[in-house]
Amino acid sequence: MPKKKQKFAQVTDKHQKAMQWCINNNIKVGVKPTKKGLKVEINNNGSVKVSPNIYNNVEACNKVWELYLYLYNNYWKV
Repeated sequence: MPKKKQKFAQVTDKHQKAMQWCINNNIKVGVKPTKKGLKVEINNNGSVKVSPNIYNNVEACNKVWELYLYLYNNYWKV
């Protein structure tokens, strides 16, 4: 049976707004390459946390957008 092709997440205006808010608040989410694959890294004003999971390109990209939304939804205050 052939592998199911993974798709990149559909990036919306909300994703863009979440990313802009995070960057303005000195929170950066990115991808860190390792020998086994990719890990996702959150840099919150110098405090760096790296995911324990290994991702492929598509999974890592989707996780980055997911984390931007998570951070925005949980820490943005009106």
